[in-house]
Amino acid sequence: MKLRTLSFFILLLFAVGCTTRDKQAEIIWKERNIPKAVHLQVVDSLVINQPFNLLSWSINGNSVCFVTSGMQDGFLSVYSYPECMKRFDFGKIGQGPDEFITLNAGEARNNRLLLYDIMGRKALLFDTDKDTLRVASRLSLYNDEEGLCRPFTYITQIDSDNYLMKVDDAVSSTWDISDLKVGKVKSSFKNPNRTEEYSYTPFDFIQCVCDTTLIVAYKYMDRLEYYSIKDYRIYPLFAMGSHTNQADIQDYNYLMQYYLDVAPHNGFFYCLKSDDGMESGNIIEVYDVQGECRESYLLGKRISSLRFDSEGLLIGYAADTDQTVLYRFNPKGY
Repeated sequence: MKLRTLSFFILLLFAVGCTTRDKQAEIIWKERNIPKAVHLQVVDSLVINQPFNLLSWSINGNSVCFVTSGMQDGFLSVYSYPECMKRFDFGKIGQGPDEFITLNAGEARNNRLLLYDIMGRKALLFDTDKDTLRVASRLSLYNDEEGLCRPFTYITQIDSDNYLMKVDDAVSSTWDISDLKVGKVKSSFKNPNRTEEYSYTPFDFIQCVCDTTLIVAYKYMDRLEYYSIKDYRIYPLFAMGSHTNQADIQDYNYLMQYYLDVAPHNGFFYCLKSDDGMESGNIIEVYDVQGECRESYLLGKRISSLRFDSEGLLIGYAADTDQTVLYRFNPKGY
């Protein structure tokens, strides 16, 4: 009798433990209300006579930087902004101190550029607002239990030493909040939307941090999620949009795209959305940190990503066959 009671007690503890773990990953569903779209016309356009197989880009002070994948040398191109005059190319694939075996791009603060190398187990922060490039900081990436570098698919700088590390492995997607200066993982959180029996591709997302709020915009789902970052831990807040995913599609080359990019500006999240499921769009939804959609814009030109410059202009990136066009919009003057 005592043995049966003890067994029941152990099973009860196990059930409670599982419930507690699952409860930590729950996220509340919230209704999304999008206001009528306001038409936003192009103020002017900037043409750069160079196409990019774009990995990342940024506007840092008086510089605009483009990181191109698939190149051996000169994968970082720096132009003056807004004149768009070529300043220099930088970057070399190799195993030297400031070279890259595998090139990945993240998001840094304070007008800096973050590039990282999983095989080289390092991340570099660059100052790019001068006429020359300077390595501001060299950081080490950390390994998993098997001694391999964790499969980081994006890195976002939170403050001077701490980073939000997006990790997508074979069975789950998680976040680490890590102090890369000392190589310490402060906390980890599993993404509750990723289904374990599928690869991460149909559940891939864009992450964007503004102060203590993390917004997640899914590339192949009409879905947004909000999280709070407090004391270097992640807490789920709510989700909006649709539960529908494309995990069962036979060929991921035909995945329909939804959110293309997210840019923070003045405490708001500007979310670029595809209008036809392809890799460009002209719809922007503007959300505050409480998850309310404050504005909706219909751009006069289709773009594939967006940034803001120091004047508060919304800059849209558009690729052409033999050139790159930056369209400038003024959300304050529509």
